[in-house]
Amino acid sequence: MRVRKKRVFQSVFGDGDISQPTPAATPAMPSSSPGQPFGGPNINTQPPLSDVRETGSVKGRSLSESSHVRDQIHWDRAWHLVTDALSLPEFPKSASSPQPLKPRKEALNSAFNKALEDVLYPTSRLPYANHTDNLIVWHTHQVRSHFLHQVLPIILHLANKYAPEALISGAVHVLETAHRHYLHGLAIIKEGMDVAAPGTSMPCVEKFRRDLHAVITNSLMEPLSTSLRAVLKKSVFTILGLPQSKSPETSKIMPAGQKSDRALQDLLKLVESLKSVGLAGESFQVALAETMNFAMTQYVRRGCKGLWESEKETFEGSSDSQVREPKNQALILPRTARHSSASKCVTDLCEWIENRYARLAVQILNRVDTNVNVTWANKEKFKEMGIGHLADLRIQELFDIVVNWPKSGGALDDLRTAITTPQRRLHLTEAFATTLNKRLLHPGTSTLQILQTYISMIWSFHALDNSKVLLDRVAYPLQLYLCSREDTVRIIITGLLADTDDPHADKLVELAQLLNTGSQQASQRASDEELDWHDMDWVPDPVDAGPGYKRSRNADIIGTLIGALGAQDVFIKEFQNIIGEHLLKQDGGFEKEIKVLELLKARFGEAPLQACEVMLKDIQDSGRVNSVIRKNQKLDPSEQELNAAKADPGMIDEDPVNPEGLLKPSLHAKILSRLFWPQLQDETYKVPDGIKELQKRYEEGFEALKASRKLTWLHSLGQATVELELEDRTIVEEVHTWQAAVIYAFQGDEENEVSPMLTVEKIVNRLEMEESLVRSALKFWTNKLVLHETSPGTWTVLEVLNQEDRARSNAQATASASANVDESADEAALMANEGITNEKMAVYWQFIQGMLKNSSSQMPLQQIAMMLKMLIAEGFPYSNEELQEFLSGKVQEGMLELNGGKYKLKK
Repeated sequence: MRVRKKRVFQSVFGDGDISQPTPAATPAMPSSSPGQPFGGPNINTQPPLSDVRETGSVKGRSLSESSHVRDQIHWDRAWHLVTDALSLPEFPKSASSPQPLKPRKEALNSAFNKALEDVLYPTSRLPYANHTDNLIVWHTHQVRSHFLHQVLPIILHLANKYAPEALISGAVHVLETAHRHYLHGLAIIKEGMDVAAPGTSMPCVEKFRRDLHAVITNSLMEPLSTSLRAVLKKSVFTILGLPQSKSPETSKIMPAGQKSDRALQDLLKLVESLKSVGLAGESFQVALAETMNFAMTQYVRRGCKGLWESEKETFEGSSDSQVREPKNQALILPRTARHSSASKCVTDLCEWIENRYARLAVQILNRVDTNVNVTWANKEKFKEMGIGHLADLRIQELFDIVVNWPKSGGALDDLRTAITTPQRRLHLTEAFATTLNKRLLHPGTSTLQILQTYISMIWSFHALDNSKVLLDRVAYPLQLYLCSREDTVRIIITGLLADTDDPHADKLVELAQLLNTGSQQASQRASDEELDWHDMDWVPDPVDAGPGYKRSRNADIIGTLIGALGAQDVFIKEFQNIIGEHLLKQDGGFEKEIKVLELLKARFGEAPLQACEVMLKDIQDSGRVNSVIRKNQKLDPSEQELNAAKADPGMIDEDPVNPEGLLKPSLHAKILSRLFWPQLQDETYKVPDGIKELQKRYEEGFEALKASRKLTWLHSLGQATVELELEDRTIVEEVHTWQAAVIYAFQGDEENEVSPMLTVEKIVNRLEMEESLVRSALKFWTNKLVLHETSPGTWTVLEVLNQEDRARSNAQATASASANVDESADEAALMANEGITNEKMAVYWQFIQGMLKNSSSQMPLQQIAMMLKMLIAEGFPYSNEELQEFLSGKVQEGMLELNGGKYKLKK
């Protein structure tokens, strides 16, 4: 086993040509030539080559050989004496039992000095000695073997036993002890060299140190690496004020103090000790660089994560009268970052790097290598590295920064300071696009939320890069996703027409606010202007801008949203439908509608929006016509109604009581041009007799005023104000006309004041109304606690509320009255649309039959929908799901067949 171990060791470290001390009685003789006796002189039997006398040649050879033998024996004895004195003792197993240095200098005599000189300089002192060795090389090999066999096992034993700090301290102590022994023998050799030949020892000593440190580094850095990194991290974090714990509660950066000063002194002493024992080489420097880099990353994450306010906002938001003044950014910031306004995070980071981080790096590097000179450019590099780490953090947070706009202006300043190269700009857009696709572009996010995020993206990226190059890279997937949402256009237009003071958050109110400020029109004009030669903030176009690039000087939120939707026909058609609903439901000057219309005319031109202008003119003209007709037909409030309004106790309030409809029904009408409005679908039903009489009188007034025209009433599109007097309460509601007709059907006769009990079938037959509308109206009035279902399918009026119903009524009146109205309206519209679909599909069915007969015998769903949109002049307003439902009905009726996803007529 011992032989095998020796072979393995020799295969790794070599034979170890270490000359051992030579015994005094064993001379080093040259090898005998073939044919010569062993141990005698090497006698050459060959004839001489030169023309010299034979007797002289033999005599010369004998003298030369005797000199060789004499010098070789002398050198061997000197080598034995020196190496025996300089051989290393056994290394102590415990540091508590130190061993004295060997040999003691006072024990060395003149014989040792002469032997040392003979060994060091055999060429001049023993010229005939053929076999000599280098004493420095011998000592180096001896030290190497001693370290590997005796010192290294002790340190490896410590690595398995002690904690990082104790391990590094113990390893340094062991190595210092070993160094004293190794350098003691070297010092004796060096002294002998300096006596014989002054100045020749330094290269040999330096080479010995390099070789020794290389052996120590290669043997110990791997087992000590983890502990050394832990010690460095703890010391560096303490010096730089970084918290050791990962808990977010301890994320505050500590100022410099006595604790950090003590840690600095201990670390510098450790570095000096590591350098003296050979552990401050390249591996140590790599570990130190990684620790310092990790410290900078931790400072950025602990001190800057989630802090997005700018330096200006921080100063303005502070209430302390002793607020620190902003530092001279020209001195704090690196040269590459002085072109932009720095945030609090950037200024604090650069200040921390200059005052603490760079100072620590300089002090450590000076201990490691005295030839290193840290210049001002190195400090600039440190700051640029810190800003790069901050940019990585901000890129990870960019989605949250965008969502929190405009409260995240400081974070955008950080990014603008850092993303100065095309590579960083590309990394930013790729990372943000990935996050956007993961966190926003999925079915679980509402279209309103996506649009709000898109608006924040436009603002944020314009603040980050007003060239819009970055925005164009990340916005394209979002634009495609918005185009796939059916309610995108409606939400945008509804937001443009929204009330800026609307407390509800279910509309894109940001667009209405932008429109009301008037900034969009001005910004649109500014975008079209040529280069401003007086602009002192001008910068050249980005290097990563594509061909045909044109710089935009403003965000243009509304224009960007409209442009993202693609074809303008879809947007204009939806705008026409929505503005029609607004004009029918509301009264007033329609200032918002006019603003939006002018904005769209500037973008799309006047011709596509001509119908909208006619619609707006119809509403404005119908107001005047309505006033004239009501006056001529005496439909205005009567004298009795005026007196009743004056006598009403409500006059004590700020708003006087409206005399309209106090004693009799009142009627107002909006007159529309049939050809220019969208398809106004109407559900016909019987209106109350009083309203019918008012409509007849209104028609007569209109025909007298407009002799060549005739009115057609669209009952279900109107609004009605209903006042219901019940036994214990009075309810006033503004509802749809079909809802008013349904509740009017429950009015009792004058002779019998008891309210009737009606079923759905009776109401449908009496009013000739669609069943879907009747059920929706019944549900609405049931939620209002006006009707209640006495038995399945039978309703009657709820004249008196019990205590539970009254509490629910009060809660509805204070909290959810408007929500119930909107919900009922939406549900009724959905019901009505289903009826409209069934009515219009008769026409569409003719188109579908023609396509399947004349164009192709079988078509998939998408192709049928596309053909309908192309063939029908007013467009096909229904979705693919609605078309699929209709076609499925035709399949069930036996008129179509579905094979392999394609529809064909059944023969």
